[in-house]
Amino acid sequence: MSFFAPSAPTNYVKFTNPGDSVAGYVEEVSAPYPVNEYKTDKPKLDSKGNPVMQVRVILATDQSAGQGDDGRRSLFVSGWRMTTAIGDAMRRANEAADEPQPGAFLKLTFARLGQSSGGMAPPKVYVAEYTKPPHASASVPPPAPAPAAAAPAPNAGWLPPQNTPPAPW
Repeated sequence: MSFFAPSAPTNYVKFTNPGDSVAGYVEEVSAPYPVNEYKTDKPKLDSKGNPVMQVRVILATDQSAGQGDDGRRSLFVSGWRMTTAIGDAMRRANEAADEPQPGAFLKLTFARLGQSSGGMAPPKVYVAEYTKPPHASASVPPPAPAPAAAAPAPNAGWLPPQNTPPAPW
């Protein structure tokens, strides 16, 4: 991780109506962190008193809301319905990692409302598609390591590289 990392995208994904969807390439997945109660800094707790956790997945999408919008979107993943949809899609893609990998294609869609129970609002049901990143393919061997440079002679002193362009900043 770079010390001078760019800020996270300010546009986040909101699933309001069935059919709402986001698709893009995974750039980053945060470590899990607690969900806060609406309009407070207090952690939201589940029925057993444990903090409800979420991760932020940053997607590079082709969506743009105009000038200054690079199409990056923050997808806040929490709740078993959303995490299960993504996990099932990863399993179908034979992804061995336990979280979406950078470079992978991820599409998440709010498919429909489920059955409500106990007078509560019906839950959102999600479906996901996942394609492993190209570098994760088992059929492509990893690149061969570069040959090691010859060690300089002892006490030869420092010499600048010969016929080598300067390294980029």
